[in-house]
Amino acid sequence: MSKFKVRTKKRKSLLSSELLRYYDDFANFNEDCAFLCDAFACVTKNHETINQNSLVGFERNANWLKKRCNELNEKLNKIRELELAEYS
Repeated sequence: MSKFKVRTKKRKSLLSSELLRYYDDFANFNEDCAFLCDAFACVTKNHETINQNSLVGFERNANWLKKRCNELNEKLNKIRELELAEYS
């Protein structure tokens, strides 16, 4: 087998594993988002229960969501770079 074919096979394998890891991360993130959306909806329906602790929780979770979105975006960019490297 030529060096080019071996290198291409390794890149495809690396790309496949990165995509699978990304899929798992994204699936977990989706579950977390669904839970948070349900929790936020529940709290807003019972708005009389919103207190300072709830507001702090909203802020922390909103910040976590933004951070996690950025992390997933960075991972996706790295996967794209792997794919582009295969054709260079």
